[in-house]
Amino acid sequence: MDYDFTLDEYDQPIAEFSSGFEALGRWFSEQLKDQDAIDELLSIVEQLEQQRISRRQLFSADSHLLLTQDDVEAKALAMDNEVEGGLPEHTRLYDDEAYARCGLPDFKQALIAWQQFVNE
Repeated sequence: MDYDFTLDEYDQPIAEFSSGFEALGRWFSEQLKDQDAIDELLSIVEQLEQQRISRRQLFSADSHLLLTQDDVEAKALAMDNEVEGGLPEHTRLYDDEAYARCGLPDFKQALIAWQQFVNE
């Protein structure tokens, strides 16, 4: 899983993750804009690593993040809504940008790198 952090035209941090992990970049860019949010998520990761909790779900207006002791999933809620609305038979959604899954250690490494970038 590769990633790159940049600033947009308004000097807001943007996370871009490699193909198949774009949903994580979207979560970072939209939900982790300040140190408090990053600290809270790092605390959750540490609780998972120490086996004090077994899982945690975080929701935003259009996506959610599921963290377990083994891995992390980011998913756009729009994917669920489109499926429930009924798609034509044999229709496949392009979900590379709407769903991503990675191991907890890789997620933590990316999160720490994001924290350092945001604090620069």
